[in-house]
Formats: sequence, C-alpha cells, structure tokens
Amino acid sequence: MSESLETANPLLSIDTGFRSYLDAYTRSYEKHLSGGQLDYAFESDYAVRQKISGLGGWGRLSRAISSGDISAEAKHLFMKCDQAGALKYPAIYNIAKKCAERLELNLPIVFIRTDIDKPLVYSFDSELIDPCIVLSDWVVKVLSEDELNMLIGAECGRLQNGHSVYNWAFTYLNYNKNVYVPAERTFKPAVNSQLVRSLIEWIKYADITADRAAMICLDEPGRFCEIVCSMYNKGFVDFYGRTAESMKASALLDLSEAYSSQNARALKPDSSLTDLERRVLASNEFLKCDLLCDWRADLERKPQGQRINSQTCDVRSSMLLGTGGQ
Repeated sequence: MSESLETANPLLSIDTGFRSYLDAYTRSYEKHLSGGQLDYAFESDYAVRQKISGLGGWGRLSRAISSGDISAEAKHLFMKCDQAGALKYPAIYNIAKKCAERLELNLPIVFIRTDIDKPLVYSFDSELIDPCIVLSDWVVKVLSEDELNMLIGAECGRLQNGHSVYNWAFTYLNYNKNVYVPAERTFKPAVNSQLVRSLIEWIKYADITADRAAMICLDEPGRFCEIVCSMYNKGFVDFYGRTAESMKASALLDLSEAYSSQNARALKPDSSLTDLERRVLASNEFLKCDLLCDWRADLERKPQGQRINSQTCDVRSSMLLGTGGQ
C-alpha cells in the first residue's frame, strides 16, 4: 500500500535541491537583464555612475565608504536597532518580502531605528555587509502601508542597482542641512568639485530607477503619484534632505495626462515645476511602459496604442526631467 502511494505521489519527482533552486532563480532573473543592467533601470543612472567611477578621487572615496563608513553603520544597527521579522514588526517584514519577491531580489535585512525621531529611509550594502534597509520610527508610525510599500520598494531598487556607495558619497557633500550624515565618516580630504557636480546630477537619474522599482512593488502602481505626494505632504524628508509638503497629486496627474499625448521631443515641462515635481512626472511615464507588465504579469496590459517601449520611456523621462538625457 505504501509503495503504491509513493509511486503515485507527483511531489516526489520534484527536485528540491539548492542547485536546482538557484538555477531556476537565475534563469528568472536573467530575463530582466539587458547589457548587464536591469531592464527597468533608467539608462542615464548607469551612464552617470560610469562617469563618476572614472573621475579622480572616486577610488579613494569609494574605498573609504565601503571599508569604513558602511561597516561602522552596520555595527551600530546590529547592536542598537531592532530588526523586522515575522514576530517583531511583522507588517514591515511582510512588505519587504513582497517587494523582494516582485523584484526577484534576496530579502534584505530591515532595521527600525528608534534612536532618532525624524523621517529617514535609506539602504546600504558592501562586499562584507548583506543588503540592509533602514526605517526610522517616525516613518513606521506616520506613513501608511502603501507609502511604506513604495519606500521599501524604492530602496530594494537602489540595492538591486548598486546605488549604495554613491548615496553614501553624497553624504559628504554640502548639499543641504537635512541630508543624512552617518555618525562615523572615514574620508578626510575634501571631495573635488567635479565629483560634487556629478553626484548631484546623478541623484536625478537614480530617483527614476528607484521610483520604477517602487512601482513594480506597489499593489496599485497607478497610484504612484498620489502615494508619493501624500508621503511628502505628511512631512517626509528623504535621504537627500528634500521636502515637498505642498506638492499636489491632482495637479501633477493633470499635467501627466496633458503630456501623454505629446511627442517625446516636443515635451517642454513647465519651468515653474520643482525638481521633485519633475521627478514624479518623469517617473510616472513608466506606467505606460511594457516593462512594468513584464515584471508584473498580474497587471492588466494596456492596449497596443497606449504602450511605449523602454527606449521611448527613457527619452520621455529625460525630457520631463529637463536634462535631455546623457
């Protein structure tokens, strides 16, 4: 009897070995790679990072960050902060799991910082440190589930696209008083002016990549504009020290609708728009891109005439950012 059941059980034919799992995971992930980069990533993000990597002084700065700053930050977090898990902060843990699954990413460690009382979300990793996402207690208490989903998804995107060392280099710039500054910084010389300009330029493009990752992670990507505006309206301050308490989703959605019928090269965003408003408009273009449905097969695909490919999406995003692309 037992022999008959054993023969008929189809589950026994499944290979549960780790190597088989890894092969299947890699095949799934590789379908989203284009030229060694993730297909949803904004092309200018990668281009400017390549430019930064070739600038004088970058090698010493990046080594100091990877070996010193990030290690010191991780030590503080592991010793002093709470880690989200199935029993502690389960809602945060479940959001991180969902985002990691949708981006086909290994689950990052998520820390909750109760030692600071201001809005703060950031991420980091290095060759020695596993990917980590950090949320302040303010963020956990004040923001909605959708807003947390968007922020965690964006940070997963930053980790997935290798933004960490560039973000931490940004903390050395005298950008504004609200930029996050880690407790320990090991690089003592001044950052040269060319690196400063390039890093400030880069964050515009990095934001678009992160926003696209966030859309892939959201339950309702079409609400991206509403969610990001709501978050800033509540007093959120991002890693780069930017605020936007008066940013209106309705006005931006009207503009996005008006721009949608215009040819990419004819796009001329209103000069009165702030940088963050331009960013939201540029990111919102991804909602029409084929790639979003490639990542999220559960979403309804737009009719052929309403869809754009990744190249067109990048061009339109560049025009709305007012950069013209790289």
